[in-house]
Amino acid sequence: MEKGIRKQVQTRSKERLGYIVKNAKKLIGEKGIESVSMREIALTSKIQIGSLYQYFPNKTSLILYIMSGYYDTMYDKTRKILDKVESLEDLEFASEKAFKQFRKYFVTDNSLSNLWAGARAIPELVAEDNAVTLRYADLIVKTTLRVVPNIKETEVKPFALYYCHSIATVLRLTTALDRTTGSAVIRESLEIIRFKLGVFRQISENRSSND
Repeated sequence: MEKGIRKQVQTRSKERLGYIVKNAKKLIGEKGIESVSMREIALTSKIQIGSLYQYFPNKTSLILYIMSGYYDTMYDKTRKILDKVESLEDLEFASEKAFKQFRKYFVTDNSLSNLWAGARAIPELVAEDNAVTLRYADLIVKTTLRVVPNIKETEVKPFALYYCHSIATVLRLTTALDRTTGSAVIRESLEIIRFKLGVFRQISENRSSND
């Protein structure tokens, strides 16, 4: 096959993949994971079921692909925020900014909340979610160690893991609450972050004064 023709085929294939994913996310956002079938996704995407299976051998692989896209996008955005952190004050501001960024995803994309809820019942997705938690936690740990002197990784990592694993649960809850209560839960979550960063500051200052 000539190079130009091959490129056209690859472009069409990529466009079709994007169309399939878009329709799958829309259906899941409306109905939830369990209520959406591969056949319905194929029908909505105007392709044969066999063609859909060429992209994704089963629904789990499709869900995993969609979730991986979310994970990668949010990780990159979070990394860009944390890369600019130069002090503990910056880290506090960045943590709040990242938290609000995550919430924006849940508010603006109905499929994400349903995907995250349903994913906990799929072993492959649970494993992926746990791996992502470790990846995010490692990013937070490295940033904290970079800007807070005299702090140990073993002191930061438990909180980083807790924060990264629980954030989706908290944000999913806020979307189900009325605006006032949801905002109060978010303020409480941010207060916990500020409190823990304050603890790290105190540990650092105490060790500095003892040197």
